[in-house]
Amino acid sequence: MKTEMIENSWLFYKIAIPAGRPSRVLPEGYTCEMWWPGIFRLNAKGLPAFPFVVWWVLHMLRVFANRGYGLFIIRRGEEVVHRSVITPGYFRFPFMSPEDIQIGDTWTDPQERGKGLATVAIEKILAAQRDRECNCWYIVEPGNLASIRVVERTRFTLAGYGTRTRRLGLGILGCFILAEGADLEHRH
Repeated sequence: MKTEMIENSWLFYKIAIPAGRPSRVLPEGYTCEMWWPGIFRLNAKGLPAFPFVVWWVLHMLRVFANRGYGLFIIRRGEEVVHRSVITPGYFRFPFMSPEDIQIGDTWTDPQERGKGLATVAIEKILAAQRDRECNCWYIVEPGNLASIRVVERTRFTLAGYGTRTRRLGLGILGCFILAEGADLEHRH
């Protein structure tokens, strides 16, 4: 894959939620959980309040385009060693259809990298969404080669490239813009 490196560039990957595909299993000694918010379930055990409580507020206020917000967590014992956030579309992702979800804010403990945890997480997230007809998106910076390998290993395809904007000087208020001419056939 040849990617032109431009300042503030992002790669936009997507996959239609696959039906019936088995996911990999975790190495021995690891457990996983899919966490969903509730009225008194603000955050998953072992994670800091920020930014997860902010996403909980967006979920509860119905800012997200659908009710698909959640977290996928992998633990070794009680310690969180991987997390992936499942986010529906909202003002930050204007290219997404209302049914779509995005896997983002993915993190793996540096001592746990290279064990396939992120691959397992993505496959299990996709498996949990099998009853939905939607696309799943994954946005990554071109220099994040480890993340690109994971998303390509899980059969996402490159849908295009784009940029991230800022509002009022803040990235958190900005949005991700998929470039003109990129694959937009998912829109309804």
